[in-house]
Amino acid sequence: MIVNLAALREQRTSATQSSSEFADGDPRKLNHLSLEQQKKRAKELLHDLRMHELSALERRRRVHTGTPRQTNIEPRLSEAQFVIAREHGFPKWADFKTHIEQARIARAAVAQGAPEVLDAECRTLHIRCGSDIMHKLAVAGFAGDFLNFSDPYAHGPVPRTSTLDEFIRIRAAHIERRYHQAPVLTVLTEDYAALEQARDYEIVTLWFEHDSYDQLILAKLLHFFSDPGRRPQRLRFINVTGFPGVQRFNGLGQLPADALRVLWAQFTDVGAAQFEFAKHAWHAITAPAPELLAQLIATQTPALPVMANALHRHLQELPSLHNGLSLTEQLTLQVLSNEGPLNAARVFGSYTNRYEPLPYLGDSMYWCYLDDLAGAPHPAILLNKHGEKPNAWDVSLTPLGNALLHGTAHWLELHPVPRWVGGVHIDARRRPVWCYDGAGGAVLRQ
Repeated sequence: MIVNLAALREQRTSATQSSSEFADGDPRKLNHLSLEQQKKRAKELLHDLRMHELSALERRRRVHTGTPRQTNIEPRLSEAQFVIAREHGFPKWADFKTHIEQARIARAAVAQGAPEVLDAECRTLHIRCGSDIMHKLAVAGFAGDFLNFSDPYAHGPVPRTSTLDEFIRIRAAHIERRYHQAPVLTVLTEDYAALEQARDYEIVTLWFEHDSYDQLILAKLLHFFSDPGRRPQRLRFINVTGFPGVQRFNGLGQLPADALRVLWAQFTDVGAAQFEFAKHAWHAITAPAPELLAQLIATQTPALPVMANALHRHLQELPSLHNGLSLTEQLTLQVLSNEGPLNAARVFGSYTNRYEPLPYLGDSMYWCYLDDLAGAPHPAILLNKHGEKPNAWDVSLTPLGNALLHGTAHWLELHPVPRWVGGVHIDARRRPVWCYDGAGGAVLRQ
């Protein structure tokens, strides 16, 4: 359903966190940067470089990797500033200073309660794979329309079908069965129909981040809009991999409203190379075998560099050649092996913030993995639900779970339940099946 952000703002919703709530020491939240603070850090780094402190020399080495440098030159303040800027994702100090000033201005605009509307010049539709930033965009001063398009291709069948209706029916049936949701066929049909309305807008913007949940949906949208007949006058996108001041960046939903104003300046137009790549990417994602996807990943996807890691993470949900576990299952067992019995909320927290290399799962999706690991005739974990809330669920590793971690048992042999990874159907009852070789980074049939 398409929602108007200006109307949403008039409702004065309280669902959006203010900037002041984001400086509490949580590494996932935004710690606002000041220029004076960063100047002080640069002077401290300069002192440490001149004193030949090993940690400072290592920081300098990291940012100069691949760049020739004369090491016998006395370090200068400009070099320390360069290191600080690069550590925050900027090519030079001047760009870092500009970001800090833009963030300050955006913060002040939101705090005053009447920020300048950034998307007022053209009729604009903002598309995001979730509603996590919808209220924040309204508070940040955006007045266009918003579409939450969030069919979770990272889970369940994403097959090639002869018609869109057939594809939607397959996706809806999976979501209803897997997540115990009320019938979603109508909602999903409306979401896909809403994409057709995009051509009526002058500008469509795509708000995405770097994980596989987002990137698979981005591939679908760019594939959809590669048809000129479905395309708006202008299509723009952003692929966020981090934000200065956020130590552990998992997604756009972490950011306060003022940060979204800063990101607005980083949007770029989708070009012919991106459209052409998206057609190949979606073809590979929906393929019944993972070989095309592995070949695509090997190119490092230069048209959309952020997508390579996400597609690789998606591929790692294939059963491991070592023990038949997906990477999500493997990491879950590793959490319990390393940290001992925990409640489910803490298992999810450790998995997301300490073990998962590219977090993409929401908690409700993650509980399905726990149910699968615990619900087999020979369970890999014990899951005792003492109440409705996950912090009342006790989770512990079984001897079989430990054997799986050590490669002395194989999950597909003990738990041959059919499942999907994109267009690849995994059914251990009909061997061979596609597996992922973690050691060699290859896909093969076993």
